[in-house]
Amino acid sequence: MADRTDNEKVNRVAELIKESKYIVILTGAGVSTGSGIADFRTPGKGIWEKVDPFKVTSITAFEQNPQRFYHFYRPRIEMLSRVSPNPAHKAIARLEEMGYVKCLITQNIDNLHQRAGSKSIIEVHGTLREAICRRCKKIIPSELLIKKIDKSEEKVPYCECGGVFKPNVVLFGEMLPNLDSAIYQSMRADLMLTIGSSLQVSPVNMLPQYCLDRGGKLIIVNFMSTHLDYSAEVAVKEDVCDFLPAVVKVLRRK
Repeated sequence: MADRTDNEKVNRVAELIKESKYIVILTGAGVSTGSGIADFRTPGKGIWEKVDPFKVTSITAFEQNPQRFYHFYRPRIEMLSRVSPNPAHKAIARLEEMGYVKCLITQNIDNLHQRAGSKSIIEVHGTLREAICRRCKKIIPSELLIKKIDKSEEKVPYCECGGVFKPNVVLFGEMLPNLDSAIYQSMRADLMLTIGSSLQVSPVNMLPQYCLDRGGKLIIVNFMSTHLDYSAEVAVKEDVCDFLPAVVKVLRRK
């Protein structure tokens, strides 16, 4: 709840937002935990504590064993139809609506920022809302992908051309197609907020440094410590679903 937040930090973050001209937000999996989507690295809860990502969700794993890949991925694709944006997603969308946020860079593939109302988004790791054929590049929505998985005896979604559909996400071992745009926006920012990200995944974890190197300021909101906490104007270890709405509430009063 908002009354659990550190009011001094809420006011300081609101002040920094108010003073800034070009704000960029970077979000990670911690933004979506409040919607019931597990993150990757929280001790005792993170997905990667139970699964080796390179054995299951790398491009090599997909190509060598798409059946095993979809055994892991299918429940996650289906889950997206059952989850909704939480107060953190909505607060970020309101900050853009109020004119403060110029660009949102997200590592998340769950489409919840869009559903909350955010418009200017760079999805650096792609999206689960669609899939692409590895052979002919045909794109289909995730609902159709699920149907193709279920119809196949192998539980692998094949295209009419004979190729295999892959979720339109960036797997381990693949290049990030939107990285240049994300770097450009990070360099333009005079204030960057990193929210719900442990800043452990390269190269996205270097984006805040581009902002800092150009003289910008950094705010970090994340339960776990990050390697850039010492460089931040404010480092907040609180629930993003409580803290961000509290910041929006203060800004609405200013």
